[in-house]
Amino acid sequence: MNIKKRVFVIIRPHKKNDVLSMVFDWVIVVLVLADILTTILDTLPQPERVILCFNILEIITVSIFTIEYCLRFWTADLLYFKSKPFKARFKHALTFLMIVDLLAIVPFYLQFIFPINIHVLRAFRLFRIFRLVKIKYYVKTLSHVGDVLRRKASQLFISSSILFILMVIASVLMYTAEHQSQPDVFENALSGLWWAVITLTTVGYGDIYPVTVLGKVIGSFFAIFSIGLIAIPTGIISAGFIENIQDGKSIHGKKKHFCPYCGENIDANPS
Repeated sequence: MNIKKRVFVIIRPHKKNDVLSMVFDWVIVVLVLADILTTILDTLPQPERVILCFNILEIITVSIFTIEYCLRFWTADLLYFKSKPFKARFKHALTFLMIVDLLAIVPFYLQFIFPINIHVLRAFRLFRIFRLVKIKYYVKTLSHVGDVLRRKASQLFISSSILFILMVIASVLMYTAEHQSQPDVFENALSGLWWAVITLTTVGYGDIYPVTVLGKVIGSFFAIFSIGLIAIPTGIISAGFIENIQDGKSIHGKKKHFCPYCGENIDANPS
């Protein structure tokens, strides 16, 4: 295996019995967690020495993430082996996770290119939170979540659309029933939509509620009806986890693993 192919295997989500790949994954996870921790602590008053340590850590993490990004870009032709190298790299650069990686590292370099106010710089540092997304692609358990949501996207979209339509109907009906009695509370249908959201999701803040008999009847009906409707996405996701576990066993038997950077199941050892 030449250097490029070996790098390709190492920087992809690790396979068993590959020590370097496993070490690489956990180094990335640790760096992401450390970087997010410093982002949180950076909002608190810190001594100058601590701030200096945080800045050094940021330089180290950004440097490693930049190298990782470049390596993924360099080996993209092995991931999309049916495409020409330039097209493969361009296609790979437009994938969701590569865009997230880019957003996580670019703000660090902007401060050296453009004169940025300190307050604007702190706002840019919030982009570091995107690095947290990377963890789920290196921790196998968390990667199942994204896989399930991706596979069940159409079903979840349909159930969510039905829920949204129901919320719109509930908001309009509640506005019609309550506007005259509570004109300051139910000013328009959007006020009713806020009530519908917190009621149908069973949150119930209590800041907006019906006072008329008709409004209470409408509210009771939608509150009871929403209990079953909210359970639909839960059932879809649960079924997706079961299917994902079963398919994972089959894929493991064929010595393949899922690559989040392309959304496909690829050979652990590319030829």
